[in-house]
Amino acid sequence: MKSLSLVAAFVTLALSAPVASEGRRLSIRVSPAVAFAPALLTIRTMMEPNEDARRLSIEVDSFSFSTSSEIPLEGKDSPRMRIVQLKNVPSGLYEIRASVIGSTGIIANTMQVIRIHAGTGETR
Repeated sequence: MKSLSLVAAFVTLALSAPVASEGRRLSIRVSPAVAFAPALLTIRTMMEPNEDARRLSIEVDSFSFSTSSEIPLEGKDSPRMRIVQLKNVPSGLYEIRASVIGSTGIIANTMQVIRIHAGTGETR
């Protein structure tokens, strides 16, 4: 049983590493990578300045919960870092995706997987 828990913890940590599009024009860091519900998630995105950048899209998806947000950007004058917080996120395995969108479509995208475990009193 102990080895199964160790394997599960390793897999969760491996899945929590961010995956980025080529060139690392956009990166994401979600914390905590593992939490108990209801969780407070902090999503930090870092992006290189791009004249065509018009929107930052952030999507949070699991089997039973989904939300998204779009933040307007001002091209090269946009702040490099954006921070979004989500409160009371229920348990589940989540894909957190971020995309920078320009006039011709997606400029850069990235994603990170996190796990939120059922907290006290929460049913699975």
